[in-house]
Amino acid sequence: MAPPRIRLARFSVASAIATAISQVVLVAVYGWTTLDATTASTIAFLAGSAPHFLMVRYWAWQDTDPGRLRNQLTAYLTVTLIGGVASIALTTAAEKFVLPLLPSGGWQAVALTLSYLAASGPVFLAKFAVFDRVFANRALREYRSQADRTPAMATTAN
Repeated sequence: MAPPRIRLARFSVASAIATAISQVVLVAVYGWTTLDATTASTIAFLAGSAPHFLMVRYWAWQDTDPGRLRNQLTAYLTVTLIGGVASIALTTAAEKFVLPLLPSGGWQAVALTLSYLAASGPVFLAKFAVFDRVFANRALREYRSQADRTPAMATTAN
């Protein structure tokens, strides 16, 4: 298992990729369709969540144990849904209160994107802490258990 700083770096990259996917989908759906901000941000959230889970599980925490998938997926969905609800709520509020103040078109999509990002930022480290506990917990216990079973080198006094 990689050290925490490596897991955090990989989690950051996975999150950046998922956020980029979500942002492209949000701008495309909101800018090119007649869907409202709630629907557009929900679609964007879902579009980024699936690849994020796969990157977090298999790359950031390098976990391939099929027996842990169900618990990890449940924890991931719970934590991610809480963050997603915050993002959706903020984009919906932005559509109601901020977007009417801006000229229609590109500036509205930019403001909506910024509101979506603002909701995602504050929960980033909290998500990492929860995921690190859920995804790394068993692997760390196994590593420590293995280290405990390894006999210490006996030293002889001359």
